[in-house]
Amino acid sequence: MSTAVAKQHILQSVDWSRFDLEGWLQQFGAWLYTNTSSSGRTVNPIAVAMDNAVKVKKSKKLNTDQQLQIIADYLTGDYLPPKPRKTKMTCEIDDNEARAVQRLVLDLQGQSEVLDDWMDAIISRYFYSCSWSEMVTDERSQLDARMDVKCGLAALHSRYGFIEYI
Repeated sequence: MSTAVAKQHILQSVDWSRFDLEGWLQQFGAWLYTNTSSSGRTVNPIAVAMDNAVKVKKSKKLNTDQQLQIIADYLTGDYLPPKPRKTKMTCEIDDNEARAVQRLVLDLQGQSEVLDDWMDAIISRYFYSCSWSEMVTDERSQLDARMDVKCGLAALHSRYGFIEYI
């Protein structure tokens, strides 16, 4: 089965009317951390892969000294990966639905730097449950974070119009 056929199949197998776009993204965030070990680290392989991808992407934006510092911190045990947050949201999606939601975001990544920034904001806000203030960086103010999320939601809805977006 080709990758394109597999993508279409997983997207078509989901009843997208169950939640609106933001609801699906929040459900994916809840699903990411449904399987955590006693140390609070996720044992969900998709969550681990996403965390590693975020680390790699961020390290590519850093200069050499910053990259070396991250490596040194990791080796000395000073680097703490983001811990899953306790959320009041109950996960109501299964593994296949989660893969479909992940596919929505992954399909838009890598097309342009702006779109990548919007998807990063979506991932931070909905998948990792970051507050607006936690999304602030040297390049992004709180207002920029809010606008990036809105633009990301609009981009997702324009690409996948079959998912309700209010």
